[in-house]
Amino acid sequence: MKLKRLITIAIPFSIISGIVNILGIKLLGVVTTNVTGLFSLGVQWWSDNEHQFPFTLTIYILSYLLGSFFSSWWYHSYQLVPKMWKKLITPSVNLLIVLVAYLMKEPFIPSLVFAMSNHNAFASNFTCAKVKPSQLTGLVMDLGVELSKLKFTSPESRGCLWDSILTRLTIIVFFTIGAVIAVANQTMSLMLVAAVFYIGLIISVLSRKF
Repeated sequence: MKLKRLITIAIPFSIISGIVNILGIKLLGVVTTNVTGLFSLGVQWWSDNEHQFPFTLTIYILSYLLGSFFSSWWYHSYQLVPKMWKKLITPSVNLLIVLVAYLMKEPFIPSLVFAMSNHNAFASNFTCAKVKPSQLTGLVMDLGVELSKLKFTSPESRGCLWDSILTRLTIIVFFTIGAVIAVANQTMSLMLVAAVFYIGLIISVLSRKF
């Protein structure tokens, strides 16, 4: 996949991840976009509550696993039997989830965790794992690895390496922009931004641009 295409996908997916991440932290007290934060919260809760098992946080982690499984299931099903409606499943489900979150004001947290995993897996699957909008820990690590390779890579191979570096930088920058937007406006009304994104994604799929 060409760099321009990767950047075009990375920018909106990363902005939405940044927005939902901060809304989850600020309004719901939960990291909705990655499992590392959920594990950390789970261990802290376990320590603060006399070593009781953190059932709620475990449900969130399982919701993240289910979201990734769900998105990947439909992706591979589409690869096996290409039917347009299969590509529409992930964005349509996420559109429904973010609209319900907006209307409820206090959304069902596992559904948001599911949606963000679904969101991340959709981008990852369709870009051969080159765009992972919310996996900043891995992105920063991989960015460091790739920057170190520049000196030791032949000029012929350096172009692909630069494409990967620029893609990772784009994700990090625009995730941060989404987070800043959410910090400035800490209301569930920002879920409408996510809804507009998913409507646009559905239109892109229908017009065969995605």
